[in-house]
Amino acid sequence: MNNLTAPKQKYERFKELFARSRQRYLDSGGNPRSCPSGLKGDDYRTDEERQELFTLGRELGRVRIIGDDFHTAGRSWKISK
Repeated sequence: MNNLTAPKQKYERFKELFARSRQRYLDSGGNPRSCPSGLKGDDYRTDEERQELFTLGRELGRVRIIGDDFHTAGRSWKISK
């Protein structure tokens, strides 16, 4: 992957994971005009897909978590527990 295609491929994978979970929601009888809460257990994702989405989201959004600090766009703040 070169520097220009890597983010595009990651974004396509990100969209694919959301589309897959959306289809599972609809296949299970979900309302097509609504969406699930997005909370674990109600997001129609496997643990592996959920972890991959978190990782891709951090990379695409240029988010870093260092210790108890959240860093993005030149700013940082503490993560509440």
